Amino acid sequence: MQKEKTKDVLARLIGASGKRPTEVARESGVAQSTLSRILQGKIESPTDRQLQKLAEYFGVTTDQLRGRQPVDLADLFSLRTHDLPKSKDVAPAPQATGMCPEISWVQAGAWTEVCHVERDPDAITWHPRPAGASEQTFVLRVVGESMVPEYLPGTLIYVDPERAPENGKDVVAVMTETGEATFKRLIEEPGHGRMLKALNPAWHEPYIKINGNCRVVGVVVADMRLR
Repeated sequence: MQKEKTKDVLARLIGASGKRPTEVARESGVAQSTLSRILQGKIESPTDRQLQKLAEYFGVTTDQLRGRQPVDLADLFSLRTHDLPKSKDVAPAPQATGMCPEISWVQAGAWTEVCHVERDPDAITWHPRPAGASEQTFVLRVVGESMVPEYLPGTLIYVDPERAPENGKDVVAVMTETGEATFKRLIEEPGHGRMLKALNPAWHEPYIKINGNCRVVGVVVADMRLR
């Protein structure tokens, strides 16, 4: 089994903590430039010295950060909550419950079949499931630029198949002719029916009319981006 890369382990830990990478760098004492380069994969094999402060901050070992040992994110949902400063301007974050898998866009195209297949938890990347999302929620990594500037390439989107697609919601749909999945905003215009809209104002084909040529797989209920 191929071990998980350090940048992916760190991304999951940061996601579970509810912090931004800039906050993690400041609070852990790690140089922001170092953390950013690790997350971007520019430092593929960080030294123990580079990882030690991050390991202490997250309460894991350097071997876990290197993907040599598994990390149980269930123990990280309440990460450092007893040490967080109290502020009347900040409300507590909603509690994440359970995990959801990060899948490929090919799998997304056949999610109805894929989601019921028993998955090996060691062969897939898992992310904390957002509060209120169903157990069928899955994660996709945005590719392409059709949804910029709101969703940059590499952004993780959480897609809930149980959420009803409504006007103005961002959805993942499967084109029935090709079986390919696409990520767009669902628009319903009087007299024009339902359409899928690309948010990129410079996109060559900003609208796809829905006329039986696609089916909505799920609604985007959350997203996570590394900064």
